[in-house]
Amino acid sequence: MCKKELRKILKSKRALAIPVTYLILFVSLVAIISVTYSFAVAKISSKGALLKVSVAKQNMQVLDNAVHSVAWSFGASEVVYMDDCGGVFQTEPTAKSLVIKFTDDVVFNSSIGKAFYELESSGFDYYGFFVRGDYGAIINQSAHTMTQLCFSTGNKAKELTLCYRPSATSASIGTSNGKPLNLIRIYIINLNSSQNLMLREKFYLTVTSLNVTTTTQQYDFNVSVSSLALKAVFDGTLSTVWLPISSNSEGAVVNLEIVACNVKIQKVEV
Repeated sequence: MCKKELRKILKSKRALAIPVTYLILFVSLVAIISVTYSFAVAKISSKGALLKVSVAKQNMQVLDNAVHSVAWSFGASEVVYMDDCGGVFQTEPTAKSLVIKFTDDVVFNSSIGKAFYELESSGFDYYGFFVRGDYGAIINQSAHTMTQLCFSTGNKAKELTLCYRPSATSASIGTSNGKPLNLIRIYIINLNSSQNLMLREKFYLTVTSLNVTTTTQQYDFNVSVSSLALKAVFDGTLSTVWLPISSNSEGAVVNLEIVACNVKIQKVEV
């Protein structure tokens, strides 16, 4: 009797072991599939975010090209197409404060505006990366661009921002009262005539050069100088450029010109 019972118990354990093994395999397989699926979704999501950032970069470079194309030409206009990048395109005409000092004088003090995309969140950190330009608040070399197109952190989300820093040149243009006469010219691209925009998905923009304004001041130096400093504070960043000038023992005369191109960005009604 005991042998029969023992045989029954052994048979029941063997019978039970098979479904338990299958159950363990099934649970393990489900866990592997779940982990693999989650990883695949994360990878696809990351690639999607990268693609959207790439589209935003392309859009802003096209817009920047249009600004440079119309700048300094009165009444010139160009239409650009902005593809859907998942972000919100905005303009802020009162943003980006610019203060320029020459010697001890403040020769320019105004906001010059910006355009930017408020980007969707992603796992990639582009903060501080410049697509075009660099951190300098003012430039004096033709090899550098006035454009600043970079990633930054805004009030609500990460941004891809487009704005324009000033550029300065100097040249000797003759004499004045026995002193060498120099021309220092500061170029400014000003976006603060733009519409306040907040646009999503696909849209068209018109970029128009409204006008170019010039203001002139003259400075008379009674000592010999070889270079003069221009200081700019652009949105909190301070930079100084030194501009070479011609002088003699009696000194030098400098005409300072500020040439501002007022560019308007507005939506095209299609």
